[in-house]
Amino acid sequence: MRRSRRLVAVMVAVIGMVTASATLAAGTAGAATKKPVAAFAKSGPYAAGVKTLTIGDRKVEVWYPAARSSVKGRHRDTYNISKYLPPALQDLLTSKNVKAPFTTDAYRNVRPSTKGPFPLVLFSHGFSGWREQSTFLTTHLATWGFVVASPDFLERGLGSQLGVPVATPRTEDDVLNAAIAATRAAFPKIVRKGKFAIVGHSAGGGTAIKYARNPNVLTYIPMSAAPFAVNGAAAPVPPDKPSMYITGRQDGIASFDRVSAAYKTVPAPKRFVVIDGSGHLNAMSDICEIGKGGGGIVALAEQAGIPVPANLARLGTDGCKAPALSSTKVWPVTRHFVTAQLRYEFKLDKHPIGLEPGVVKAFLPVKVTYVQTLQR
Repeated sequence: MRRSRRLVAVMVAVIGMVTASATLAAGTAGAATKKPVAAFAKSGPYAAGVKTLTIGDRKVEVWYPAARSSVKGRHRDTYNISKYLPPALQDLLTSKNVKAPFTTDAYRNVRPSTKGPFPLVLFSHGFSGWREQSTFLTTHLATWGFVVASPDFLERGLGSQLGVPVATPRTEDDVLNAAIAATRAAFPKIVRKGKFAIVGHSAGGGTAIKYARNPNVLTYIPMSAAPFAVNGAAAPVPPDKPSMYITGRQDGIASFDRVSAAYKTVPAPKRFVVIDGSGHLNAMSDICEIGKGGGGIVALAEQAGIPVPANLARLGTDGCKAPALSSTKVWPVTRHFVTAQLRYEFKLDKHPIGLEPGVVKAFLPVKVTYVQTLQR
C-alpha cells in the first residue's frame, strides 16, 4: 500500500515536472517570436510646448517638454507656410482663397515642465524649407524630454528661393550659435548646460555634419543627407562622433546609392536607417501633408494657378505621391530612431533602448533596413 502511494507520488511529481517544462518551453518560444516594440514611435510622457524667439533678422522656433496637465483645454498650435512667401504671392493665395494651415502636436506658450533640465537639440531645415518644416519630429522629441531649437536659415529658405533675398547673409554657424544663446536665455532653468545634439534634413543634414565639428556637439543625425561634395567643393570630413544617418530607399533628390556610398566614409560608432517607401520628404518632414492632396507650397501654387519651375516642383514633392507611402505610415520610423539615438547618447536611458537590429520588425509592413557599426 505504501509502495503504491509512493509510486503515485513519484508519477505526480514527474507529470508536474513535464508540465512545467512544457509550459516553460512554450513561454520561451512565445517570447522568441514576440514582435519587437518600437518604444519611441509614439509620444512620450510630456506634452510639447512651443515658443517663437527672435535672433536679429530671423526667428527660432523652440519646442520643449510641458506637463500634460498644463495643456488641458488648450488648442494645438498651427502654422501656415504662406507666411514665408513674398507679399505678392501671399496676396494671390488670399485672393484665390487658398489656405493650408498645418496643425502640429504642440501647444503655444504653455508652462514648461519643472522636471528638467532637458538636453538641447538643434534642428536644421532643408533647401526651400522653413523652421517649422518637420514638426512631426520636433514636437515628438519634446514629448520625450528634449528642448528643440529650429532657426530660419533664410539664405536657403523658401522666401529666398521665390525672390526675396536676405539683406545681410549670415553663416550657418552664426545662426546656430545665436539660436543656442537665445534658447538658453529664454529657458534658463529647463535647458541642460554643456553638450547638445543636431539633427538636419537634406541641405540641413549637410549643415548638421559640418556643425558637428563643434566640440559641444554630442551626436548628429543627418536625414536624407550625407557628406557630399557640393558645387565643386570638397565633401566635408565627417566628425569622429556618434552618428545616425536616415534616408529613404526611393529618395529622388539624395539618392540611396549616393547616401550609402558616402555613409561608408563615416567613422564609427554609426547607425544607418533606410526606409522603404520613402522619398525625400514623406518620412522627414510635414510637407507631404500640407495642402490639398499634399505637396506643400507646390500644391498651393497649383491650386492658385501659379506656374512652378520643374526643379522646384521635383524638390517640393519627392515622396509625396504614390507609390511612396503616406507620411503617417513612415513618420513612426523616423520618430523612433531619432529619439532612441538621442536618448542613448544623452544617457537618459541606462542602456540602449530600441537600437537593437531586430527592432525593424516592429514597423512591419513598412520595411526598414538598419545596420550599426559600433567599434572604431
